[in-house]
Amino acid sequence: MTRMKHVHRASTLALCIATTLGSGQAQAGEKELQAQIEELARQLENLKRQVAEQKAAPVSAPATTAAATSSGPGNFRLSLSGNLDAAIGRQSDIAPGTAALRGGTTKFFNGGMAPTNLAFTGSADLTEGLTAVFKLDTEFLTSTGANMLPVSGQIGPNGYNGANGGSVLFNRAAYVGLAGGFGTVTLGRQQTVAVDAVIKVEPSNYTNFFMSSVYGAYNLGNAIYGQALVNTAAGRYGAGISGNLDSRDNAMIKYLSPTIGGARLIAGYSPGAVAGGDNMGSKASLGASFDYGNFSAGASYTEWNPVDVLTNQDAKYRLGNFGVGYRFGPLSLRAAMGHTSLPAVTLKDSTNTNVTYSAADASVKGIGATYAFSPRLDATLAYYTKRYDIVPGNHPRVDTLGLGTTYMLFKNAKLYALWDYAKSKGDNGANQTLGGHGSANALAVGFSYAFNTDLVR
Repeated sequence: MTRMKHVHRASTLALCIATTLGSGQAQAGEKELQAQIEELARQLENLKRQVAEQKAAPVSAPATTAAATSSGPGNFRLSLSGNLDAAIGRQSDIAPGTAALRGGTTKFFNGGMAPTNLAFTGSADLTEGLTAVFKLDTEFLTSTGANMLPVSGQIGPNGYNGANGGSVLFNRAAYVGLAGGFGTVTLGRQQTVAVDAVIKVEPSNYTNFFMSSVYGAYNLGNAIYGQALVNTAAGRYGAGISGNLDSRDNAMIKYLSPTIGGARLIAGYSPGAVAGGDNMGSKASLGASFDYGNFSAGASYTEWNPVDVLTNQDAKYRLGNFGVGYRFGPLSLRAAMGHTSLPAVTLKDSTNTNVTYSAADASVKGIGATYAFSPRLDATLAYYTKRYDIVPGNHPRVDTLGLGTTYMLFKNAKLYALWDYAKSKGDNGANQTLGGHGSANALAVGFSYAFNTDLVR
C-alpha cells in the first residue's frame, strides 16, 4: 500500500510538471518557470529513492526465527549426535586354553562397526574471535541400554580404575574449553593425544573388526595408542581393555593448534592429584599430525608417572606411536606402530601388598588397506602383531587378521559384515585371553545408523 502511494505521488508530480510548464509559459517569466521545474525534479528524485529503499528492505522474520539464528556475541549452538550399532554373529572358542570356555557360541555384538554413543556438542560466541566449546559424550550397550563401565585393571591418572572407579556416565568425553585464532584449549575427560595424532592412519580404519575375546572393542587399534598392562601376582601382561575407555584421559588439559601448512600440534597434561607427590599420577603428552594432499602422518609421545610407587619414585611409563597413510584413488593404505616401556618398580596391589615387578615392554605393529568399489561399497583388510617382553626369554605374542565390508544404504545408514582371526603364541601364553598357543575367530553381520541434528543454532 505504501509503495502504491509513492507511485501515485510521483505520477501527480509529473502531471504538475506538465501543468506548470504550460501555465509557466503563459503566466511567468522564463527564470521563475525554470526554478519551479528544478524544485519539482528534486522532489521526484526523493520519492524515487524512498521507493527503492522500501523495495530493498528485508521482510521482518518471526521473533522465534530471529532468536534462533541471531549472530554476534552470545550466539549459542547446540547439536545432538550419535550412533546406534548392533551385530549378530558366531564366535569360536572363547578361550581355547580354558576347558570350561571351549566351544563356539552365537552372540550379540555391541558396536560391531562403531561404538553406540550419544553426544551433545555446543559452542557460544563470547567476543570477536573467541568461542566457548563443550562436549558430553556417553557410550552404552545396544543390547541392554546399559552404560559402558570401566574395566577392572585399567591404568590411568586420577584414580580412573575399574576396580574402584564405578560407572562413568560420560565415558567418552566431558570437557569445556575456549577456541580462537590461537587454537583450542579444553579441560576435562577427552580423547588422548596419542589417539588424536594417529587416528587418521589407524590400520583398521578405526573399524572394530576384532570381536574375538582376546580383544574387546577397538583394543587392537588402541594398542597402538598405548598398551595397558595389568599388575597381578603372576606378573605383568596385556589386558585386552576396551578402547572406548583406555583411549581417553581424565582431568586433562589439552591444546590443539591451528592447522598450518597441513601440520597440527597437540599437547596434553593431566595432573596427578596425589597428596605428597607433585608428579605422582600425572601424565604429559605431545603429538603432531600432518596432511598434505593424499598423504597423512601422525606421531605422539607420552610419559605417565605411576601412582603408589614405593621404589624408583622417578619411574615413568613411556608410550610412543607413529603412523602414515596414503590414498591412491579408491585405495587407501595405512601403517602404524606403538610401543610402551615400563620400568622396574614396586607397587601396592589390590590387597595393599607390596609387589615388585621387573621392567616390561609391549609393542604392536599394524598395516591396513581400504578399497572403495563405489561411493556406497568399500572393504578393509588389516593385520596386527602384538608382542610383550616381560622378562628375558618370556615373549608372548598375538597375531590378528581382520576383514570387513560396509554398504551404505543411504546417507547415515550402513550394513556391514566383519570377520577376524586371532592366534596367540610364545611363552607365558596362559596370560593371554586366548590361552597358550590358542586361536579364535568371529564372524558377524550388523547395521549401523548415525545421526546429527541441530537443537539450537
